[in-house]
Amino acid sequence: MPQDPPIAPPQEGAGSTERGRTGSLIRDLFEVVALAVVIYLLIAFAVQPVHVEGTSMYPGLHNNDLLLTEKVSLYFNGPSRGQVVIISPPIASPNDFIKRVVGLPGEWVRIAPDSRGVGHVYISATRPTSPTGGVELREPYINGVWTQEVLCCTNQGIASPVLPSTGRWAQIPAQDYFVMGDNRNLSEDSRTFGWEPRKGIQAVAIFRFWPPARLGPIPAQTPTLAALAAVGMVAPAGIGRRLRGRSRRNPPAPS
Repeated sequence: MPQDPPIAPPQEGAGSTERGRTGSLIRDLFEVVALAVVIYLLIAFAVQPVHVEGTSMYPGLHNNDLLLTEKVSLYFNGPSRGQVVIISPPIASPNDFIKRVVGLPGEWVRIAPDSRGVGHVYISATRPTSPTGGVELREPYINGVWTQEVLCCTNQGIASPVLPSTGRWAQIPAQDYFVMGDNRNLSEDSRTFGWEPRKGIQAVAIFRFWPPARLGPIPAQTPTLAALAAVGMVAPAGIGRRLRGRSRRNPPAPS
């Protein structure tokens, strides 16, 4: 009688090996996708490039400078005095603005000229008892002599020609900031549009990557309170689209 052909024994592990390869491919794909998502979130929400347009932050920042900004620190605390920040357009504009934080929430601020007509910022942590009191803020970053819009502030935080020649004290609301450009004679800032709400501050400028000749951290000059500087103490200060100089994101923000 003819015999049935022999049946080949099953190949031990063949199916499990195939399943292992499939599982490995799935894991590799998942890792690639996860990495892409992390990079996207980092670019979209943590670090972003901006393009400065205009000269309101001169001499620290120039027209067409390219900067890196970060948002992470803003989730833990508000910006510090002296930090350069990107803010949502406070007036009709297609671009974000770039300014420096000068006054903090809850502080009292006054802007007045000295005997030569040069503008100065005065800060008080408590309600001032004198119309001309407070502590002068020493600002090493401003562009030369400041003689324009040197009377502030109304209750909205803006300059006004009807204020006393000594300026007027105004308290910054609890969730707002007083921001200014370094080029004081040519800057739209809180003197023009008033207090800047915390929710309008989008990012902190930290590094300039263009042009190569000025590559490096944003100039780390910070304001100090004159009375404290005399004894070697520094006031709280920060890290050293088309931004209108005002500044702009990549695409740029104004000054």
